[in-house]
Amino acid sequence: MYGRGVRYSAILGDGLSSVFYCWLRVRRYSPGVEEEFVACRPEDFWRFTGEEKSYTDFIAGFAKPKGVVTVSLRSRQAFSFGVFELRAKLPRFPNGPMLWFGFEADDLFGGGVLHFMWRSSEGKLYAFAGSAAARAEMELSPVIDADLSSGYHHFKIVYRRGLALWYVDGRVRALAILGAGDVGDAGALHSSKPYVVGYTRDTPAAELPILLDIDGGDTSRDYVWRGVHPWGLRVFSGDPELPLILDLYLEGTDTRMRGAAVEGRAVSAPIPGTLSEKQLWFAASSKGTLVIEAYSGGRWCTYRVLDVEKNEPLTLRIVDRALMYRTVFEPQEKAVIHEAKIFTK
Repeated sequence: MYGRGVRYSAILGDGLSSVFYCWLRVRRYSPGVEEEFVACRPEDFWRFTGEEKSYTDFIAGFAKPKGVVTVSLRSRQAFSFGVFELRAKLPRFPNGPMLWFGFEADDLFGGGVLHFMWRSSEGKLYAFAGSAAARAEMELSPVIDADLSSGYHHFKIVYRRGLALWYVDGRVRALAILGAGDVGDAGALHSSKPYVVGYTRDTPAAELPILLDIDGGDTSRDYVWRGVHPWGLRVFSGDPELPLILDLYLEGTDTRMRGAAVEGRAVSAPIPGTLSEKQLWFAASSKGTLVIEAYSGGRWCTYRVLDVEKNEPLTLRIVDRALMYRTVFEPQEKAVIHEAKIFTK
């Protein structure tokens, strides 16, 4: 089974229990005992068929019965620098549970996490990165305009050495800079569109299993996460040295700088700066000045100042490392940006 990944065909062939194991967290009211972890069968809580209400809208549901605090599915396989994908609906429940999905070891943040969390009572989506001693908690709802509790949406996590990315409906909505050091150091560095940037110096393990959890909420009632089906779940090991090609965006917007008409100062959203290789490409229809700024000591500082020639591409290899970099373009006249991209590895 090792190396097969998580996909519907494997579950169809060998059953849900061949891919996942399951445990419950339940209340216990006996002397010296408050709770108990209980082994269970994943088939008893994640139920699905091949029947569809419409194309790819399968009849399926992952249930947490009343009296149960947590239902947790964990993959038997761990994934090295994995790629996680889930197509699902995210329900709203008054006083409802949290839905956790992504990468996590068995021991509740110990060993590391890279996952999503949907707070169903508030309709808020988060990305978590790090481990027990320090984790970055990044709220994604402010950078996502879509109603995530309406219809299906696509969620993806890409884990590579030193960096993780969270996608929602094909757009990067969070990046986490990963390292080691003072493990009490973690947080969010940037929290406006197009994405949140976080960091942690308690990096997760390189190899992690995945989880699908329904956790908390009112234990006097049943909850069913409807529409989540193994057909929409795919997880495989990835490439730790995956090259990244990141478009630069106008800060605070979902607008790519490439193709944007600008007049006056145009500031980009920040890009992570800790990977070893970083090459910037930039071109515009007007002469101007391009300032590269580095994030240091909680503020932006000038790193390089470059002259931009009309319609001529400019390239810059950034050899130094800062937590983040950004660009500030000041054209001499109204300009269209032809290219604004960073290649990093």
